[in-house]
Amino acid sequence: MLSAVLVTQLLFALPIKAQAAEGAALKKFARSYQGSQPLGEDQARVVYYRVADGIHGKGAANVYLDQELVTSLLPGGYAEFCIRPGPHTLGAYLNDAHRYTGKNDDLYRATLKGGNTYYLKVREQGETQPLPVPKVVAEQELRDSRAQAHLLNRASQVEVCRHYSFLRQQENSQAQYVLMADQMLVGQVGSVKMTRSGMAEVKDILGRLQKTDAQILRVTIEGHTDPLASEADNQRLGQAWADAVRQALIDQGAPPALLKASSQGNRQPIKSSCYGTRDEQSVCYAPNRRVVVTIDLQGKAP
Repeated sequence: MLSAVLVTQLLFALPIKAQAAEGAALKKFARSYQGSQPLGEDQARVVYYRVADGIHGKGAANVYLDQELVTSLLPGGYAEFCIRPGPHTLGAYLNDAHRYTGKNDDLYRATLKGGNTYYLKVREQGETQPLPVPKVVAEQELRDSRAQAHLLNRASQVEVCRHYSFLRQQENSQAQYVLMADQMLVGQVGSVKMTRSGMAEVKDILGRLQKTDAQILRVTIEGHTDPLASEADNQRLGQAWADAVRQALIDQGAPPALLKASSQGNRQPIKSSCYGTRDEQSVCYAPNRRVVVTIDLQGKAP
């Protein structure tokens, strides 16, 4: 007959082992799926998942983004990540050892749009291409899913998701800045660059925006010229000026997806009646030679 002490030890040993097994399983997973929050236009989101129920393919599904390993999905697991909008390759390999150096065969290529969330499901039949799923269906299937957490993300293109739901309560505003071409730009079409004072002005613009904590929605950059050259030449020069300012903003940290550069040529003059020699007209027309940066914001403008 077993002693009372031994019986007690046996009774308590079973749940301890069960708890240990459960703890080991939970190490592979993190939080439950909570739904996707709004994004700005400078990011796209991917939710890649495997359903918990049903028939599953063998092994983990190794997920790759732009040929770099993101995670290995187990049934009931999901991975959520944000990336810059644009063309990307995605795919998942079942029952295959993951490669930190990446894979590049049989991947799915898609152009992802800013502000959108893409729900992709692993094909359990072994195809590497993901199955795009409508949001209403995906979120139903994701209710019992947990974030995959046992493998370190190796995809260099993955960014921290920036959620802007709190901005819904703020009013939109607009800020406009005029950069005078004669002082802030130098060079001809094909080699236009910002001057030192131009770069300082761009840095100051972004610094003022940062202090207000406003969210940039879009930036319109327009190049304007004087009427002294041909219309075609003015169009090209205005575009070159706008492109130079756009690149300067990107170099200072502005998100490229939100910046659009265009040329107005000499179609929107500030001064339209200048006379005298060409040099005298050039001086008179100086206010026309400019780049106008218009920033749409959600929040208070500086």
